[in-house]
Amino acid sequence: MTQTAGPVVSVSRVSKRYGATRALRDVTLELRPGEVLGLIGTNGAGKSTLINVLSGVTRPTSGEIRLRGRTVELSGPLEAQDAGVQTVHQNIDDGVVFGTTVAENLTLDSLARRGAGWFTTRARTREAAREIAEAARLSVPLDAPVEALPASARQQIVIARALSRNPRLLILDEPTSTLSATESAVLLTAVRRMAASGVAVLFVSHRLSEIQDLCDRVAVLRDGTIQRVFTTPVDGPSLVTAMLGDEIEATRHEARPVGEPILLGEGMRTRPGAEPFDLRVSPGEVLGVTGLIGSGKTELLEQIYGARPLVSGALTLGDRPYRPRDPHAAIGAGVAFVAEERAAQATLPGWSVRAHVTLPRLRAHSRTGLLSRRAETGSARRVIERFGVRGPGPEAGIEALSGGNQQKVVVGRWMEGAFRLMLLDEPFRGVDVGARADISRVLREISTTTGVVVASSDPQEVLQVADRVLVLYEGTVTGELRAGEVTAERLAALMAGEGR
Repeated sequence: MTQTAGPVVSVSRVSKRYGATRALRDVTLELRPGEVLGLIGTNGAGKSTLINVLSGVTRPTSGEIRLRGRTVELSGPLEAQDAGVQTVHQNIDDGVVFGTTVAENLTLDSLARRGAGWFTTRARTREAAREIAEAARLSVPLDAPVEALPASARQQIVIARALSRNPRLLILDEPTSTLSATESAVLLTAVRRMAASGVAVLFVSHRLSEIQDLCDRVAVLRDGTIQRVFTTPVDGPSLVTAMLGDEIEATRHEARPVGEPILLGEGMRTRPGAEPFDLRVSPGEVLGVTGLIGSGKTELLEQIYGARPLVSGALTLGDRPYRPRDPHAAIGAGVAFVAEERAAQATLPGWSVRAHVTLPRLRAHSRTGLLSRRAETGSARRVIERFGVRGPGPEAGIEALSGGNQQKVVVGRWMEGAFRLMLLDEPFRGVDVGARADISRVLREISTTTGVVVASSDPQEVLQVADRVLVLYEGTVTGELRAGEVTAERLAALMAGEGR
């Protein structure tokens, strides 16, 4: 099979709606045998929805999907697999079963299907696994517990199992997101080998260097629409511009006096191997941090907050050395953190708005070891009023609020304490324009006396609130700009790792 053969999959004018939200808009794409098609886009661009449509998890609202020339309506993942579509999802450990061996994981598909037989033995499982491993050139001990293997080996096991079903289309969703550079190189070599055998590969990644090196073509999704399809080679800034658009504009803020630094970092690194840089956060300005997904912004903020060890360098908070051993120590030193994933990291189902507001500072709402309901309610009401939180009131469950109002609570609860430094990772994700404006307004207000760092993979969000912007690319700072100096061309070059 070659790329001149007929398409393995053709997507024609596919759209998907979730209520009033249109996640995909008239998407048209095709992949041919032996082709690696890169798919890139920012968070919320529609990548996951398109993957779910192709893998049978989600049915499109409209449009047509053709597999090997035949129109299909996939009713589920098993039907997609039977039609020749195999998907390896982003979270590696979702594809393996801890507590079992490599051999058992390699043969999971056959064991899980009806008609697999009642008399599966360890010897039969091991023999079937050996054949799968040999076909995929996988060299791992078949009797080893899968949890004892490195992430790259677990990833290869998931891919080998997918290949054992002889797919026509293999979808790889961020397959290198948790791998080291060496592990990623091994995986990319395997992907090239798959394509050479005639498998069509849809490769979703946030790493531009991988996309440029591996793919034959690159499709760029933005707001649920295919903006452009590039034939490689293609330069990084062009890809970034297609992802973000060229209407990048900073909000004009009045100049304010900048005070003495609250936080200083010297010789900082977001990850091993990245270039060191210095960091300065001062009252009187909001520091923005931006870069593509995976650029290192989360790693930077989590190191400052003590959620992960400092890779290198030295931090000074106020006039004292600062090296928090954990988030509790950071909070004690006056550092607050709004995490990227609100549902997984910042909210608790069934808890009230009041409980969410006071959770980080229970001692401040306690008397003789007992929580004061009056003090808690007072804090919750102040947050509701200051941020304009719309909802039934302090005793309402957090789920009763819209996503934007939940985010206001998550951000606002830190404003009740005497914190010296506020770190916010993707604070505007999933919120509407009004909620974004409310949060930005309060952050600008508190930044007169508090150090504020706002990180986002959407530079337009950063430019709405920041005075100064750091741009990251694969862990390295590629530029530092005053917000008023930012142009779309300059930003695209820095986010693509060029123009340093």
